Amino acid sequence: MLLTLHAATGALLGELSSTPATAFGLGFLSHFVLDMFPHGDRMIGNETKRTGHAKRHYWLLALDAIAGVAIFFPAFTFGRFDHPWLAYLGLLGGLLPDLIVAIPEYALYVKKEYRVRLRWFYRFHVYVH
Repeated sequence: MLLTLHAATGALLGELSSTPATAFGLGFLSHFVLDMFPHGDRMIGNETKRTGHAKRHYWLLALDAIAGVAIFFPAFTFGRFDHPWLAYLGLLGGLLPDLIVAIPEYALYVKKEYRVRLRWFYRFHVYVH
């Protein structure tokens, strides 16, 4: 699923929350709820691994990030959120699961011991998909 959707859902839940911990936690949990719905991004990852065209995948991620900034920067800048700090924490919570999975998968410089420690989370994330 595109990161922009996870970010938007997390921001909305954060805005509706009353505490920072709740905002972050609801954003984090919303990621898994959204991933339960079939959304076809698995084909992109499988194609990248099969063909070795990682640049294509990186460009898609970059475009998604640019779209997210284009949407959220004005919303945070021009006061579209009553509780911007809570919305921001929800947004971060909504993105964190993909970041936890992506860092060991794409960053070759990450030590193997860290990748092993995060294997359970990776398996859970794939299972939810």
